[in-house]
Amino acid sequence: MWVEAWSPEYGSSTEVDDGLTSSVEEVDPGVETSAWGPITPAPSEPPVAAFIDGVDRVDARAFYGQGSSPAPGLFGSVAAGAVLVDGRAAFGPTEVQRWSVFGADVNPPVRPFSTAVSYRGTSVAGTRPEELRGALQKARSRLEEDLARRLAREGMLVIADGPLLLREPVDLVGYIKSHQKTYLSPEHAPVALGLAPGQRTPIFGFGMSSHRPRFSWYTRIAPAPHQHPWAAIARCEVSSTIGLQRAVGLADTVTYHLPRFSSKAFWDTRAPQNLVPIATLERKLWSLLGDRELIMRRIRSGVQAGRSARG
Repeated sequence: MWVEAWSPEYGSSTEVDDGLTSSVEEVDPGVETSAWGPITPAPSEPPVAAFIDGVDRVDARAFYGQGSSPAPGLFGSVAAGAVLVDGRAAFGPTEVQRWSVFGADVNPPVRPFSTAVSYRGTSVAGTRPEELRGALQKARSRLEEDLARRLAREGMLVIADGPLLLREPVDLVGYIKSHQKTYLSPEHAPVALGLAPGQRTPIFGFGMSSHRPRFSWYTRIAPAPHQHPWAAIARCEVSSTIGLQRAVGLADTVTYHLPRFSSKAFWDTRAPQNLVPIATLERKLWSLLGDRELIMRRIRSGVQAGRSARG
């Protein structure tokens, strides 16, 4: 028996239901080597790196229209940003957007509620809450993708929190800190579970016949005594468009340097997988979204004023 180290409000670092669900995508474990075993990269100089993340929040729920079936909607805020590391860490570029999303293909005009709180509008065909929220999450993803593309083209090694953002031949690594499925067979999974900090598995390929072909590997970023077997293990992925040789170089660089960014339990309730630059960036991005209660009051008063003006 193990007790999950992550705070419960973040879910679990490993979603287990009779074991991890196997990936439905065809996995090729022999991309780098057929001799599966732990790989310890040689020491290397730290790269100029950018850690990227984004957040999204529903500020208020809303409805638009007359009659018994008004179109449901929401007002939401998204933000994306980066922490740049070049010897020292510093906050990089950030951006905040606010969106109104309404269902049933309705996109009502929304005036700015203040000089600081203004929403751009969009719509979705459906009316379910998850469809409205999905449009907000897509806006967040676009922000992250644009930022990742720009920083990677500037020559930085970009490490993005979550699955791979782009399918372009740039130095962009998707960092997946929680596990919902396994990409390894029972023959190969023990290699991942037996990794020491600073080691990785050989690279494997998956999705090669889809529109998202990727190379991937598992790495352990910190010791995890007395925790469940997948604790402190993260999965990284890169686009296969960069080529295997470049992917191996990135895998070695990331594996060697990531352990120094692992978080500690006394500071982060998702330690050690939630990297310190990512955790710090998340806190900054949430603060940039503004006070939720104040924004909701401005939305309510602004909507009420608009109804009164239309009289």
